[in-house]
Amino acid sequence: MAGITIPFYKHYYPLIDAIIFYLGISIYALFIITHLILSLMDPGLPYKMYFVENFNVGNPTIKNYVICKKCKIIMDLDQGTEHCIDCDICVMGSDHHCSWTSKCIGKNNLFIFNFFIKLIFVHFIYMIFVLLSISLTK
Repeated sequence: MAGITIPFYKHYYPLIDAIIFYLGISIYALFIITHLILSLMDPGLPYKMYFVENFNVGNPTIKNYVICKKCKIIMDLDQGTEHCIDCDICVMGSDHHCSWTSKCIGKNNLFIFNFFIKLIFVHFIYMIFVLLSISLTK
């Protein structure tokens, strides 16, 4: 197979190099933009109705709750609201605290976090492809 790919690669060398270069720039730019969005995005902070002073005890939408002693917020246990020790806030739909972004991952930014992790995998595969293509040409 190496005998087939090397002449093909050397014949179209400028085109393939340009594709590899611009693909790498695109993946890296998307990686940076996704990281920026994830770092600035709201993880899922509780709404005003969850503050203790605004809470109506007879509210039929919240049945299973606990009051956070630090935030003075109603933590809806059915939605997975938890208090993050690192951020010192309550997060609705809390998944975990990400040390890469210094941010909690909750219901609002879970999708973009999963996309960010998949992009890391794509970047890793791209780097392996580039290293293999360099080693085949030499």
